[in-house]
Amino acid sequence: MPEEIEQLDPDDRISIHRILSSRLIETERERIAERARDAEKNYSLGHVRSGSVHDLMSELND
Repeated sequence: MPEEIEQLDPDDRISIHRILSSRLIETERERIAERARDAEKNYSLGHVRSGSVHDLMSELND
């Protein structure tokens, strides 16, 4: 496949690049949105704690 792309007109290669870039960006947006939904779910379920770094380190060492 890469060999075929190399043989295309530069404008066509640019178009392919733009299409693939857009798809990758959309995939990354979907991943970020999924992580945000997971974080909101964990927060609403009370699975999230807050505190200082010192508090966290103390808890990890216990």
